[in-house]
Amino acid sequence: MLIRGLKGKKILLVGGLNNTVDLIDLAHRNGVTVGVADYNKGTLAKSLADYAHDVSAYDEDDMAELCLSEHYDGVITAFNERLGPIVRKLADRLGMYAPFTVEQLQMSTNKKYFKHTCQKYGVPVPKEYIIQSIEDIFKQDIAYPVIIKPVDAASAVGVIPCRDSKELEAGYEIAMSKSKVGDVIVEQYLPYDEINLTYIAQDGDIQLAAIHDRYFNTEQKSASKAPDLYIYPSRYTDLILEKYNDKIIAMLQGIGIKNGSLFIQAIVKGEELYCYEAGMRLNGCKTYQILEVENGYNTFEHLMELALTGSMGEKVTFDPHFKHWYATLNVLGKPGATIAEVRGEKALNSYPWMVHIARRDGVGHTIPADSAGTLVQDTTRIHIAADTKEQLMERIDRTNELFQLLDADGNSIILPPHDTKEVLAGLNYEL
Repeated sequence: MLIRGLKGKKILLVGGLNNTVDLIDLAHRNGVTVGVADYNKGTLAKSLADYAHDVSAYDEDDMAELCLSEHYDGVITAFNERLGPIVRKLADRLGMYAPFTVEQLQMSTNKKYFKHTCQKYGVPVPKEYIIQSIEDIFKQDIAYPVIIKPVDAASAVGVIPCRDSKELEAGYEIAMSKSKVGDVIVEQYLPYDEINLTYIAQDGDIQLAAIHDRYFNTEQKSASKAPDLYIYPSRYTDLILEKYNDKIIAMLQGIGIKNGSLFIQAIVKGEELYCYEAGMRLNGCKTYQILEVENGYNTFEHLMELALTGSMGEKVTFDPHFKHWYATLNVLGKPGATIAEVRGEKALNSYPWMVHIARRDGVGHTIPADSAGTLVQDTTRIHIAADTKEQLMERIDRTNELFQLLDADGNSIILPPHDTKEVLAGLNYEL
């Protein structure tokens, strides 16, 4: 989708890790030149951008001077919770635009803030236990299992299910070590179906744009499980629209959201919903790539338009029921393995049903040894479309057959994917 009026403008992308490179392509197709600024040198994003700046995003004075001296028309960030407040403060200082206030951004930077905001507006959440020290574990009647996580971490880092007080004590030490602010949250553990809700706000009009079901890899032994398959639309679309959507929108409107894209992760048990986390940003699973096919609306482009003009542009009406089926494959690499060869990408891109391939890690990258059960081991995200659910399963199988990550000995370093026959059997609903 091309947006009029952006050609010739110049935007600064704050934070340019490998998962942002498709954003540079989206800017270029609208005639926008892109600079990338962060302290990481020689990244793929910087090599693809028009300008590269080795400046720490956390140095507000240097960032402001950079924007003024290089004549940037706007600033934007994508998938990093910590950079959201940085960009908002920078935009305010320079008279530019950003989608959320610093206070609103606490919905994703502090899990307790999100949870307590949900409770204020009657949005259901898991039961919480207040644990501020090891001693607190033994001062209350905790119904196990529970799950502990840092209030400010992402990608499931430091998230640990605990079956008893001994495991919770060990989990507390780990979760605290992963928290920059030194705080954790402990909740009832709900090992049921998980969904992701994508909301888009356009000039105060907030709509539920997409819902996808999250499938988790169970092939590796780890405390937590990483999602490796998303299916759109969700089996719970009607339930959410009928019972919960109005409350969630009332909450988002209540905290003053006017423009932007955000997501909420939730658990479904029967007819009950439990919201446990929000992201006031683009979703790392890149739902915007799927929304462009389904609705002709690429969320990043409209966020870029907001950053450059103050407006999200032409409004679109969304329907999360969807007219087509979609899947996102998270290609999980084996912890400790090094990518020596990538195969199949060119062949897959030749298929008309291939929506997008977003490779985060290239040849030479070693998947961190301690990444099991987290999205840190996610090397690639592959989006595909289909007209029927049977066709979708066939295309998932074809994708898994063609796309390969190999080590130096020619062995696959990809965790085994889901059995599509089992997945199809669970898709007991129609479009």
